Amino acid sequence: MVVGPTSGGKTVVIYTLKDALRESLNRPTRIDVLNAKSISRNELYGVLDPISRDWTDGLLSHIFREMNKELTKPEIRWILYDSDVDPKWVENMNSVMDDSKLLTLPNSERIRLQKHCKMLYEVYNLIHASPATISRCGMVYVDPKNLGYEPYFERWVKSLNRDGKQETLVESMRKLFYKYVPKIIAYITEGIKADVV
Repeated sequence: MVVGPTSGGKTVVIYTLKDALRESLNRPTRIDVLNAKSISRNELYGVLDPISRDWTDGLLSHIFREMNKELTKPEIRWILYDSDVDPKWVENMNSVMDDSKLLTLPNSERIRLQKHCKMLYEVYNLIHASPATISRCGMVYVDPKNLGYEPYFERWVKSLNRDGKQETLVESMRKLFYKYVPKIIAYITEGIKADVV
């Protein structure tokens, strides 16, 4: 689980890990992103029609089935749950997070999580998560204080040069920013006086 507030850098951490795996292992990583709270439990896991006994896959059961198929080429596959960890839907995932690594669907079908597949959770906090769920996961807390203000500036200043014709403006903005802003921020937050001329 990658835990932290919005705009703290959680998604960047995940996609940086994805790129690092591609570079180090020479294996691409496919990520299927899913917001489990945006749909009902039947739409997520699937539903068994009580009259006809026909099974209809849900979104998660379909993704889970597809990602656990045998590989035709070397690849790493992740399901990224980008939503709150709510007991209403996550309790069914506890068996997947156990040593058995089995997803049991409402129709009693079991799908094993293969070695090339992983599950990641990108969450704001763990208020609604049960101790049973938390004890089965590794946690990475992303603190936006560690991010600082430079990435916001760099993103903004790069947006000024989308057409590639504003190089001098971008360089001037960077020089001014790094000359004055760190000293001003240090003065405001820590009371450190510095010569800004």
